[in-house]
Amino acid sequence: MANSKQSVYEQALTKLKTNIKSKVWKPGERLPTMKQLANDLGISITIIREALHTLENQGIISIEHGRGIYLRNDPNAIKNDMIDYQKKVPLLSLLKARLLVEPQQAYMCAQKANEKLCLQLNETAQQMDQEMKTGDDFLKIDLRFHQLIAQGADEQSLKIMTQSLEPYQIESRRMTNTLPQMRTKAALYHQLIAAAVTTHDAEEAQGLMKLHIESMIKPLVKISQGK
Repeated sequence: MANSKQSVYEQALTKLKTNIKSKVWKPGERLPTMKQLANDLGISITIIREALHTLENQGIISIEHGRGIYLRNDPNAIKNDMIDYQKKVPLLSLLKARLLVEPQQAYMCAQKANEKLCLQLNETAQQMDQEMKTGDDFLKIDLRFHQLIAQGADEQSLKIMTQSLEPYQIESRRMTNTLPQMRTKAALYHQLIAAAVTTHDAEEAQGLMKLHIESMIKPLVKISQGK
């Protein structure tokens, strides 16, 4: 792959998008397997899996377990400017938007959550802790936890705001997880938030979610200020 300042993941994602734009694979067509793509690009299965999950979250491909990876039939999904969305929304701005919405969602979730949702939250928090050792699905599990919080809050206006941010979420998590100890902190905060929701301690859940997001914002502010 080309030698540049891009990470291996970014180079893989760029190459996949280039192949799609240049119609190496046509809409509706099945892509090579992850193993084949990894071999073609000279990268690990883990990296190609992350790149493919990013394309799936952008609505460009569909990963169908047991069947394969398919390019979506909608050609607009390929041409859509959202394909380069991460260049248009600064990470710090995205986190500040989350700070306005997610603590309130955690508060309302703690008030309304039923036994089933509490169980799902705790299971997802535990999965995050386990995934720190392997890393393959950490980002998707992280996003799933926050989606469950939004589901439990059951507030339509907040849900709309959260959904509008979702196309940016996997990439933003990939970036914040490069910060020192961020995976460990995220896993711990999720366990604490899940516990607060389970005990219906709304103020505790709100405060923990606020601290969780601020723990990502603070180091980014320092970096932007050159500290």
